Amino acid sequence: MKFRNVLSVALALTAINGGILIYQHFNKPPTPPSGAPASTTSTPTGIPPVTPTAPAEGTPAEKTAPPESQTTKKPPPAKTPPDQVATLELKPPPRKPLALDLPPKGIADWVLVEKKARRLTLFFNKKPLKSYDIALGQQPNGPKRFQGDNKTPEGRYKIDARKKNSDYHRALHISYPSAQDAAFAAKEKRSAGGDIMIHGLPNGMDSLGRLHLLRDWTAGCIAVTNTEIEELWRAIPNGTPIEIRP
Repeated sequence: MKFRNVLSVALALTAINGGILIYQHFNKPPTPPSGAPASTTSTPTGIPPVTPTAPAEGTPAEKTAPPESQTTKKPPPAKTPPDQVATLELKPPPRKPLALDLPPKGIADWVLVEKKARRLTLFFNKKPLKSYDIALGQQPNGPKRFQGDNKTPEGRYKIDARKKNSDYHRALHISYPSAQDAAFAAKEKRSAGGDIMIHGLPNGMDSLGRLHLLRDWTAGCIAVTNTEIEELWRAIPNGTPIEIRP
């Protein structure tokens, strides 16, 4: 009985070993063919495997470059010039001499005075040349009628004389009173007055400049700055007609 049990165990072990051998025979790993490249997944000992990096999001993968014969050589891009930095002009542009700003001598052939606008304008061939701000008599409204009324005349006259040395820096005399002005004053048994001029500032008061325009201050004349009367002195010859409007 014992012998039969030992024999059964021996036979079972033999059958198991035989099955294992048969299984290993039929399940051997395939041998690569001769000359085939080694697997790309194999990694040399001690070197960590390299994981391929995916292209950045939104960036197309690199395409294989076409053969050199199919490529067209492009000229290199032009170099971008460096940015130009704007600089402040520290020096003011050169100013022309004052003499070049003045009209030539004798250029005006008509002078217009507009009392309400406080403006004197030079004309040549009916074209305006230059305008000047002016001050008038202390009683600017209405035409001059009599001596001492501190009014500036209205009407058509001429520049009939000039004074280089007067109580005011240069003066151009206006031919007031006209025959009509004198006749009107005589009818009223009064004097029409006279000495109406275009003049500069009182002697010694050149520094007042355009501040004189703050109010009408003359006794009936037309006042400008000293620089302006110098211009008018050169631009208006004797005999030039002048019209003074309200």
